[in-house]
Amino acid sequence: MAAAFLSAFAILSGAHADEGKPVGTDQPNIVKQASAPISSIMQIRLQDTYVPEFKGLDGDGNTFTLAVTMPFPKYRLLPFPQLSLLTLPAAVTVPGEMTGLGDLRFLDIVILHAGSRFIWGVGPTFVFPTASETLTGQGKWQVGPAALVAFVPEKWLVGLLLQNPVSFAGDSDRKDANAMILQPFITYRLGNGWFIRSQPQLFFNWKTGRQTLPIDLGVGRVFRIGRQQVSCSLQPFWNITTDGPSPKYGITAGVSFIYPEFWKR
Repeated sequence: MAAAFLSAFAILSGAHADEGKPVGTDQPNIVKQASAPISSIMQIRLQDTYVPEFKGLDGDGNTFTLAVTMPFPKYRLLPFPQLSLLTLPAAVTVPGEMTGLGDLRFLDIVILHAGSRFIWGVGPTFVFPTASETLTGQGKWQVGPAALVAFVPEKWLVGLLLQNPVSFAGDSDRKDANAMILQPFITYRLGNGWFIRSQPQLFFNWKTGRQTLPIDLGVGRVFRIGRQQVSCSLQPFWNITTDGPSPKYGITAGVSFIYPEFWKR
């Protein structure tokens, strides 16, 4: 998977990257938003994460994810702008070669302050037990708080996304869930559509005391294929914790289809 994507990424990144500003949009902002975990621009994201080796488990694993970032302008649903993220792990392969659908996740952040350099907001996060196999999901309905804070100075995007879903119903034979997902993110815009970024997801399981603390660093580019704006990225990661079972290292490849004029159509 990774080798094939590297070849495709090299070919696609040669496509034309518009250094100007498309009609009604801010191209530097599009580059930043394309690399953010939750975005103020409508995107359809396809992402594949391959893990060659786990701590405490034999075998490799792979997760293919489909996600949609959908911003809602002020008064579209609420008297505040909103940023939403719907994520479906569409194919989760765990060590042992079992593959199944994962749990559907939905995040909605209500933006309470949106300045030119600083934004913050709060909202709910949900987990729905849609997994088709026991090992590919948690089997619990979950809801909890979420918060976002971000700084946008010049070529940088720096922020923190926090979620803490807690189980309240579901399979009584499955363990209760209560974990915090802390995602710091930082992006630097290089020019000509290129960017580098880091956005590791840090997991803290309040029930078991286990932690997963990865570090990562990736590169990507926003460019056009015809009239369609696309973002491609590659992001290797390493887990610095010893808690298992958890990935030792892996690589994430992603393609996003970007629609900055979605609400203007």
